[in-house]
Amino acid sequence: MGSTIYDIAKIAGVTTATVSLALNNKKGVSQQTKQRIIDIAKELNYFPNTNARSLSTRKSMTVALCISAVSYEYFNSSFYFDIIKYISQEIGNTLFLTTQISTLDKEAETIATLATSGNIMAFVFIGTRLSVKFICSLIGDIPAVFFNKPDLKGKNVYSVSFDNKEAMRLITSHLISLGHQRIAYLGYLPGVIPAENRLEGFKKAYQEANLEIEPDQVIETEYLPIFGYSAIRKILLEQKELPSGLVCGNDLIAVGVMQALREYSFKVPHDISVAGIDNLQLTDSLWVPLTTVDVNCHSIGEEIAHILQQIAEGEEPQKNPVIDVSLIIRESSGSFNPEGKRTLKMP
Repeated sequence: MGSTIYDIAKIAGVTTATVSLALNNKKGVSQQTKQRIIDIAKELNYFPNTNARSLSTRKSMTVALCISAVSYEYFNSSFYFDIIKYISQEIGNTLFLTTQISTLDKEAETIATLATSGNIMAFVFIGTRLSVKFICSLIGDIPAVFFNKPDLKGKNVYSVSFDNKEAMRLITSHLISLGHQRIAYLGYLPGVIPAENRLEGFKKAYQEANLEIEPDQVIETEYLPIFGYSAIRKILLEQKELPSGLVCGNDLIAVGVMQALREYSFKVPHDISVAGIDNLQLTDSLWVPLTTVDVNCHSIGEEIAHILQQIAEGEEPQKNPVIDVSLIIRESSGSFNPEGKRTLKMP
């Protein structure tokens, strides 16, 4: 077996990401380190197979589908895998999909290793929080399709997104139409584009209703049930009053929110209404079926596959297609109840 990018990184005392930058002649590595890496690669007889990529007779049809998350707990959700399923179904036998799953701390190394393997036609990135600029520095001119990174510019980068702004506007406006005026948005993450777009949708719904938003109505949480649960528990244990409506950045947060409310004897939606985004498979079979937004994973997967097929055929795909979303109303959202329980009554 030949030498690998890991062998070079180990000898040079650097990360595989640094090796990738050096071998692809990208910025971010000092000239001295770059030369040392190149020398080690030569000593190990390691050469990125970039020439092979340029020969049409040997062009690879392999797509690297990279899925990453803060922790492996995220993969308990069907969301990512629904998208993968529809990508695979649409591609059929025309392209070969190799799937790489990693947590964020290992993501750059995984990408760098794949990029220097010499046989990747294109990348698909789902769940990444690395900047597009940094990823492009790792993969060079290999085309890349991102999920939920709207408005990308530049050569060989594409994004398929659902309308995050409209998704949050829909559930917020729905609760406002039911008489709720004090609603909290759980799931804001500064600098994370989808979360920022959802905040815009939240604000837009309030603007359309001529209502004001207080700072404590926007709550930062990661996108897992435990964070929704913890956010509600913190508010209650601090003896603060809960809003009458809670809109969540995804269904997983909403599940955690509802667990906390049930544990502290709040009734959904009698006391507090809850809504999420994604329309996960579990949401219609919860103890209180969840009002949510269907983000159309089927169309997302099909659109990603379509872009990949166009790349393989040498065509120029649409740059930033956005998939429409739709509101799914279930029992977790109800009319504002002025007599509803909002605080934790301590003994």
